[in-house]
Amino acid sequence: MIISIDEELFNKVLQIVKSRNSNIYDELTKIKPLQDSQIDSLQKARDIKTDRIKQSIKNALQALQAQNITPTKYKVHKETKIAYTTINKYYNDILKELP
Repeated sequence: MIISIDEELFNKVLQIVKSRNSNIYDELTKIKPLQDSQIDSLQKARDIKTDRIKQSIKNALQALQAQNITPTKYKVHKETKIAYTTINKYYNDILKELP
């Protein structure tokens, strides 16, 4: 998870937590700021995952069409176990791409 927090505020939280819970304090001290290169690699990872999901949906649609079954979002979900919200994002665009 990526969040943005003011450094002064973070240091105040550290001081409060230090006196109350040493385990949480130890975990918080391990937090380091992200470098620009790390942000780029996170975006690349998201893009790769999105491409894999799109490919899974496309493969499911092609398999259903090959079986002469009218593809629906429900059938794609049953085939891939991808969440409906995600299927809704990409379904129509992928369906247009298919012959």
